[in-house]
Amino acid sequence: MNRYLPPVFLLLLTCAPALAQSASYSFDNFDVANGVRIYSEPAKSHAAVPRSRRTVGNATATKPDRNVIPTVLVYPATADGGKTSSLHGYTTGSAEVDNYLGNSGTNNRVDPLVLYSIMHQESSFKLHAVSPKGARGLMQLMPGTAARYGVSNIFDAKQNIEGGARYIRFLLDLFDGDINLALAGYNAGEGAVEKYGWRIPPYSETQEYVRRISRRYSLLRDPNAALYAPRLSSAQVATLRDKQPAPLTIYERTILTVRLPDGRLQLMSQ
Repeated sequence: MNRYLPPVFLLLLTCAPALAQSASYSFDNFDVANGVRIYSEPAKSHAAVPRSRRTVGNATATKPDRNVIPTVLVYPATADGGKTSSLHGYTTGSAEVDNYLGNSGTNNRVDPLVLYSIMHQESSFKLHAVSPKGARGLMQLMPGTAARYGVSNIFDAKQNIEGGARYIRFLLDLFDGDINLALAGYNAGEGAVEKYGWRIPPYSETQEYVRRISRRYSLLRDPNAALYAPRLSSAQVATLRDKQPAPLTIYERTILTVRLPDGRLQLMSQ
């Protein structure tokens, strides 16, 4: 067995304790520094349940009874209805794609960092990514979803990102701003969320998907992640960019914020 670790992995491993210390909270929800409240719920029941009213910020939203739904996220205002096109120093590696993310996020009132988190999981920022199930492009749109949102060229970065942003906006509106349910719908389809009474469906892949996007968003919003981000060389960046998204059925590799040679930040998988 080859016991040699490439230098890039040794660098990331040495930085991991500092990152872990700087982000000691759980990554299972959008647990960020600007006022997110997380509460635990009783055991899940998969029977359909009637909706009840709840308040998020100054708005009243509709959700199932809290006694029968899983953990609920009360998200920061920027996750839904974001008014900034900024990626807060992060890049996909393409200034053009970064600009499309910012514009689509602003136009559809979705935090661009939510879109960035989805894109990292879905395609690792690879323009021509194709999944075994047929999802395509940066935001991994299925052909039917792409057509639904006016995407004529699914591998065109601008169209693909706008289609993904419009779909997330639709899901946020459908599920009264609940970002966890919107993410579950993005992965499994809105019908699956409705089928299980406005809860994250009991599919292990969908539950893992919501956890992963939440983890990424938390990291992007954590100022300490940028503070402790290791600076990589061009060769190290090239090695890490070759990594593919880990399938939702297996344990995910470590996700880290790294600083590129030009000083910008990027999420990468170890």
